[in-house]
Amino acid sequence: MQANVLPVDEYPLRGPIQIWDGPVFYRETIGEPAVHPPLLLLHGWGGSSRYWRPTMADLGNDRVVIAPDLPGFGESPPLKGTATAENLAEIVIAFADRMGLEQFDLNGHSFCASVAVHLAVRYPHRVRRLVLTCVSTFRSEGERRIVEQVHHILALWMALRRPWMGRVRPFYRTVASRFFYRTPSDDQILYESFIDFMKMDQRTALETASSAGDHAIHPAMASVRNATLVIGARQDTIMPPSGTPEVARLIADSRLVWIERCGHLPMIERPKVYHRVLREFLD
Repeated sequence: MQANVLPVDEYPLRGPIQIWDGPVFYRETIGEPAVHPPLLLLHGWGGSSRYWRPTMADLGNDRVVIAPDLPGFGESPPLKGTATAENLAEIVIAFADRMGLEQFDLNGHSFCASVAVHLAVRYPHRVRRLVLTCVSTFRSEGERRIVEQVHHILALWMALRRPWMGRVRPFYRTVASRFFYRTPSDDQILYESFIDFMKMDQRTALETASSAGDHAIHPAMASVRNATLVIGARQDTIMPPSGTPEVARLIADSRLVWIERCGHLPMIERPKVYHRVLREFLD
C-alpha cells in the first residue's frame, strides 16, 4: 500500500504570465531540458496545479515540468469568453508560447484530457507525446446524455457552496473522498482537494460542464496523430472506466494502461505506479 502523502510544497505558484486573455498562474520545476522535453500538466475539472506536485517531484529532476492553473481554476481568473475545451486549448498554447515551449509532452487529466486532445489536433507539431489520464467518453447517444446531465448537476451544486464548508472536517472529507478508491488518512490531501473545488469559478464550472457531452470530441480523438498513452483507473467514480477503452479505440496511435485499486487521482493515490507508467512512455 502506498502512502497518500503530498510532498512539501517545493513548487509554489509563480507568475502570473500575461497572455491575450489575461493572467495565468503556474507551478514549475527546473530540470535538465537537454535530457527530456518539457512536460506540460493540465489539471481536471474542479482542480488546480496543486495536485500535480507529486508528479513534479517525481519527474522534475531530469526535465522541466510545468503545471498551470487554467482560467477559472485555482488562482487564475476566468476566461473572458466561453470556457469550452477548445477555447481552453488556445489558452494552453498561448501559455506555452509565453513560456518558450516550442515542443513539449502533454498530459491532460479528466476534463482537461479533452483540452489536450483539441490542442494536439490543432497543433500536432507542438506535442511530442500525448498522455490522457482518467479520461472517459460516451459510447452511445444515451450515454452522452447521461454524462451531460451528471456534469450539469455537479455544476449546479457549485451554486450551493458556502465558505463554512471548508472548515467542517466531516463535510470536506465526505465530498473529497469520492475522488479516491481508498480515502487517504492525510486530512491535508482531502482539504486541499475540496478547497480547489470550492475555488472554481461558477461560470467556468457551468460552461465546462455543459461541454462534457460535446459531439466534437469523438472526431477530435479520431484526428489525433500523436503517440498517445491513455491511463485509466479501475475504481474511478468520476470518469466511468467503461468509456476509457473507447478513447483508446478512437485514437489510432494509442496504448491503454490500467491502474488497479485506484480512484480519480492516481498521481496522489498510486503515485509510484502512475509515475512509472508515465516515465516508461515519455523517456
